[in-house]
This record gives sequence, structure tokens and C-alpha cells, in this order.
Amino acid sequence: MSDTSAPTPPAVREPSRAVRALKALKDRRMAAMLILSFAASIPYGAVVGVLSAWLTQEGIDTDTIGVLALVSLGYSFKYLWAPMFGRARNVPFLRIGGRRSWLIVCQSVIALLLIVLAFSNPPQNIGLVALICFVITIIGPTHDLILDAWRIEVARSEEDKDLMSALYQFGYKSGGFISGFLALLVAARVGWTVSYVMMSVFIALTVLGSLLAPEPESSSRPDTSRMSFLPSLRRRVTLPAVAVVAASWLVGFTLIGTFVVRKLALGADISSRVFVSEQGPIIVLLTVVLPAVVAALLVFTQKAVATEAPLLIAGQGRGDKLLATLFRAIFDPLMELISRLGWWTILVLALALTYRFTDAVWGSFAYPFYLRADLDALGHTLDDVAIASKFFGVVATILGSLIGATLIAVLGRMPVFFVGGIVAAATNLLYADLAAGSATVDAFLAFTHLDAPLITFADWAAKLQPEEVALASDQGQRMARLMVTIFAENIAGGFALVAMTAYLTSVVNPRFAAVQYALLASLTMLIGTLGRPWLGEMIEQNGFYDVFIITFWLGGVAVALSAIEWARQAYLKR
Repeated sequence: MSDTSAPTPPAVREPSRAVRALKALKDRRMAAMLILSFAASIPYGAVVGVLSAWLTQEGIDTDTIGVLALVSLGYSFKYLWAPMFGRARNVPFLRIGGRRSWLIVCQSVIALLLIVLAFSNPPQNIGLVALICFVITIIGPTHDLILDAWRIEVARSEEDKDLMSALYQFGYKSGGFISGFLALLVAARVGWTVSYVMMSVFIALTVLGSLLAPEPESSSRPDTSRMSFLPSLRRRVTLPAVAVVAASWLVGFTLIGTFVVRKLALGADISSRVFVSEQGPIIVLLTVVLPAVVAALLVFTQKAVATEAPLLIAGQGRGDKLLATLFRAIFDPLMELISRLGWWTILVLALALTYRFTDAVWGSFAYPFYLRADLDALGHTLDDVAIASKFFGVVATILGSLIGATLIAVLGRMPVFFVGGIVAAATNLLYADLAAGSATVDAFLAFTHLDAPLITFADWAAKLQPEEVALASDQGQRMARLMVTIFAENIAGGFALVAMTAYLTSVVNPRFAAVQYALLASLTMLIGTLGRPWLGEMIEQNGFYDVFIITFWLGGVAVALSAIEWARQAYLKR
């Protein structure tokens, strides 16, 4: 009797992860992601990055540049209004989807503001420049919040999430290339007005990404619940707590705003060093310490516990909605940390505040140090800075990130975190050496024989500079010093950034990850940004060398704290 059973069909081999990723690249979502990442990068580079180069060339002192940097605090506190965009809502006059419409509005406004900034004439209108930058550093972070929501909502698989994250990082770095390298080259040849108009055009073109991007189906169906401590507390407790913290934040921002307006718009003779030394600690107390203390009181005196709670309650009034939103943004991440870590929360917050101090405080003064010819500065051209900082520097940052990620996989998170603090602080000594004559850097170049190829490259690059630019007789040697120093500093910066990201990710509770990570990440730039006016004034009085030495020693605070945290985590593993 013959076997009439049907043969078993051969198993269909599922495509590999790499193949699926390559196929996904054809999806318009990926093209939109790449374009939209430019819109996230260019505004930050335009107002927090190359603006200081423009101001330096216009003769604006480092004291003023340091004060102007305070307007960028919007990037540090964007988590406060993040809950406003948890639910997608159409722009009334642009009904093409709740995510797409708001992306287009943000991009259009930023493009318009960059045009206004291009024709602002900073020496005569520094107050107007500050106002424009302030608005951009509010709209820019808002655009980033909406873009992050769109990216998460539109992903259909884990491969999509990973690929879109990679495309975001690639596009962001590429956008930085436009608002850094290209912007400097254009400014050197046809002026800063054209450079900023160019960046505005690029932002305007990113509207095409918003039009190309599909509206997520889930945007109209956001998460309906989230872990929160709010249900375990009575309104008569939460209302005063939120009111006290909101008032403290208002006072803190008022202190900053009043100082900036009086200094830049009204031209008041106010010492930046006095402001930072006297009011800086008050601002930190009002914006960080007081909310943490109130959160601790809620945890320990009210015995608050976290439960799954609906984000929207039917019939809830606007006042209660606002109360719930503020509570979830401010108190939930702090209360969870305190309930889990106890007194060790102080150490975690201190690390968040200090670990990236040297990076944050240095950002506003990099271009003045490269471009000025006094105060121990280097006197380089815009082309020099574009090549060394915005080309070699970007490559070094990527390399440092790869090294950091590899070492974390091999050695573990905390050893790399500790070393990251050391190298981030130590790079200040390299810049101090440049300010003092470059004896150590020159010795390193001669010992490694890197001087010859770098000088050859620099001499070739010098031929591409505008004819009217006067170059020093030792241009090649000077560029070799700058390139190797910036390369080392950016490797250290990329290394430390990966270590910090890994550490913050490790301390957050996955069930509070979004709000908790946003809070901790925002704190990493607070101290450095607040310290910029003080250091800007110090540069004008003492020169760059003294500032680099001071920031090196201040960086030691983070090193000491990271050693304590390493020891604590090692003890817990026993």
C-alpha cells in the first residue's frame, strides 16, 4: 500500500535581522527619520554652538557670551513640559496629524527666527539676540519631544526602533556638520548673515520630512495609564507640594531672567562672578534641592507608594489635570529614586549635576579660545576651527563613544564611568598647555612623529583658505597642536558621555524610565551652564589658562563622587 500522505513543506527561512533592516530602509518612515534628525540638530548648533564664534569675531567679550549661554537652559528643563505632548493634538489650522502638524510649526518658526538672527547685528542688538536664542531653545526642545514621540509611535518592530535610533544619531551628527563645519566655512567666505540664512534654509527643507512622515496610528491612542505616587496621596497634600515647588522654580527662573535682561538688554554693570557665586547656589537650591526635599517628605511622612494610575480621568477639571501633570513630571521620578535608594539619592543627584561640568562649562568658550588672539587664546581662523573642531572633533567623538561602549561590555559600567570622569577633567590640562605655549603637546607630537603628517595636511588645508586671511609662518605646527588636542578632548568627551548615559540608564527604574531619565539627564548640564557667566568674567580678567586649571580641579569632584558610587555598587553586589 503506497504512502499517500502529503510531503512536509520545507521550512521557510526567516530573513536575518540585517536583511530585515536593509529592507526597512526603503520605508518612507526611515527617510523621514533621517530628514527630521537634521531639524533636531541644526537649531542647537546654531544658537549654542557657532553663535559664540560669530560673537567673538564681532568683538563680544567672554563675559557677555557666558551670560548669553544661560538662555539655553530650555534644553535642560524640557522634561517639565514633556507631558503636554503625551497626547497628539492637531494644530487648529494645519490638520494633517497631531505629530506632523506640530513638527511643521516648530520647524517653520525656527527657520524664521534664524532668518531674524542672521540680520540681527549682534554688537548693536545683543538683547534681541538673547531673546531670539531663548525662543529657539524653547521651541527646539519641544520639537525634539514631539520627534521622540513620533519615532516611538511609528516603529512597528524592535528592528524598526533600533534602525530609527541609528538613523537619528547619524542624521543628528550630520546636522551638526552643517551647523558647524559648513557654517564656519561659509562665514569665512561670505559672512555670518549668509551662514545663518543657509542654516535657516536647511531647517525649512526639513518640513519635507514632516510631510513625508506618516502619522502614527497610535498617536490618537496614547498610553492610558502610568506608574505614579499620586493616587496614594490626598489632594490637600499634593496641592501644597506642587505649589511650593512651582513657586521655587518660578523664583529661580526669575533670578536668571532678571540677570540676563539687566546685563544684556539694559547694559547694567553687574558682575557675573558675583551673580553666580551669590545667586547660583540659591538657584540650585530652588530648582533641585527643594524639590528633592519635598519629594522625600512625601515618601517618608506620607508613606506614599507607586501604583498604576490612569493618565486621564473622566470629568477631571483643568486644575486637577494641571496638578497631575506637574506632579508626574517633577515628583514621580524623584520619589521613586528616594523610596528605592534612600539617602544614596543625594549621591546620584550630585553625580548628575557634576559629572559633565567640564563639558558643559567649556562649550561656550571653545570658539573664543580658538579665535581670539589675546588672553592666552590661540588666534586661529574659522577654517582652522572648522577642520580641527567640526571635522576631526566629530570623528573623535564617534571614536570615543565606540571605545566607551566596547570597554563597558568588557570591563563593566562603573570602571569606565570612573575613568570617564578622570579623562574628561584631564583634557583641561591639554588646553591649559596650549594656552601656556604648547610645550607638552609639541613634545608629544615629536615623540609620536605625528607632527610631520599633521603639518603636511595643515599646509595643504591652508591653501584652501580665503586669500585675504593672514596665516602665521608656523601655521602647520599650530594646526597640528590644535588638531591633536581637539581629537584627544573629543575622544574623552565621547567616552565620558557613553559612560554617563550607561550610568543614568542603570539607576532609573524601567517603570519610570521616561520621566526619570529625562530628569536626571537634564541635570547634567545645569551646573555647567550656570557657571558660564562666572568663568566668562574670569577669562576677561585672568585669561584662559587659569580657567582651564580651575575646571580641571572642579572636575575632580565628579571623579571623587564616581569612586564612592563605584564602591557602593561593588558593596551591594557582595
